[in-house]
Amino acid sequence: MTRLGSKLPFDQAVEEVWYGYQTQVAESTLRRITYANGAAAEALLQQEVAVIEKEAPESPAAPAQVLLSVDGAFVALTSGEWREVKTLAVGEFETVTNPDTWQREVHTHHLSTFSRSYGSEAFERFALAELHRRGLEKAQTVVAVNDGAAWIQGFLDYHCPSRAVRIIDFAHAAAYVAQAGKAIWEEESEAFKRWYGSARHRLRYEPPQQTIANLRLLQPRAKTAEQAALVEGALFYLQSRVQMLDYPHFVRRGYPIGSGSVESSHKRVVQSRLKGAGMRWAPQHLDPLLSLRNLVCNGRWDEGWQQIVLFRQEQAVRQRLRRAQAKQPPPSAPITFAALEAAGLLPEDHGPATTATTPPDTFKRTRDGHPWNNNKWPTREAWRWN
Repeated sequence: MTRLGSKLPFDQAVEEVWYGYQTQVAESTLRRITYANGAAAEALLQQEVAVIEKEAPESPAAPAQVLLSVDGAFVALTSGEWREVKTLAVGEFETVTNPDTWQREVHTHHLSTFSRSYGSEAFERFALAELHRRGLEKAQTVVAVNDGAAWIQGFLDYHCPSRAVRIIDFAHAAAYVAQAGKAIWEEESEAFKRWYGSARHRLRYEPPQQTIANLRLLQPRAKTAEQAALVEGALFYLQSRVQMLDYPHFVRRGYPIGSGSVESSHKRVVQSRLKGAGMRWAPQHLDPLLSLRNLVCNGRWDEGWQQIVLFRQEQAVRQRLRRAQAKQPPPSAPITFAALEAAGLLPEDHGPATTATTPPDTFKRTRDGHPWNNNKWPTREAWRWN
């Protein structure tokens, strides 16, 4: 039920349970079970990150070339707001020659993802589990293809500040070039199409300084403040990231220049399950479901499910122990003289006890006064049978 609930809408998962096992399950029950197991997977991730930070174990993988791409997509909440779900895509890449065109192409394989709705700092920290599993610290080459968002650059500063080759996604950079051209010409005009075709070719095959110089030629053509602001914004964005725009150099080195891996991961991990028609999510349910989605999409369901079962069994044992301890009465405090004195139960005179004299008419328990000796009880012989 948990696996179906992580892959399908809950009402469809209920139908699959019925057709597969002839068992009728309420939708609320399947939803509750899915969220509970997802919360266990989330707790296991946090424990794993704490162990890695404390013990720094050796990574199980040692890839030659690693590709990192990070991006965000928005999901609707039950409150009517939107929450950004951040996704990290990690893969290995290699350069191969296409036998048909005899051109070099970059192929990415062994792709895995990590998706959460955390804030930037928490996302940076807990992504460590996936990066450690994929062997980031052992990789010979790390290439990070992303857009220029500040939180993404902060993510790279946290995990690989000096090792990663940072590249702005080519389509993202080309969109800023197009923004400057659209400020001057109409998007559907022939003048814009001719200009953008040559500008895009220049961005792809020539040094980035020539693209920036070409955009500066548009500044005198701006006739309104709005047009000037659009051109200035595109120039500022590209010029402040000029070292990440050297696409001819990156292609010669065999590096990827597109972030299609994380874009496809958004569709496969987040959008296919969390962005259906009319779907709204409570904030506390997003990350548990995303934890299960990562297990399914990364092909690690069997391993993750075993850990979830063991974790929930341990939780159940601890809960039973807490309940048993709650039912036991608390141990009573030992009785002390101080407590008796505070309660007024001690006599006023705490001096040495005095020997009381026995009144003269008090019966003394002596041997002569025992009933066996004063003929009040039958003798022992009287009990015998003749």
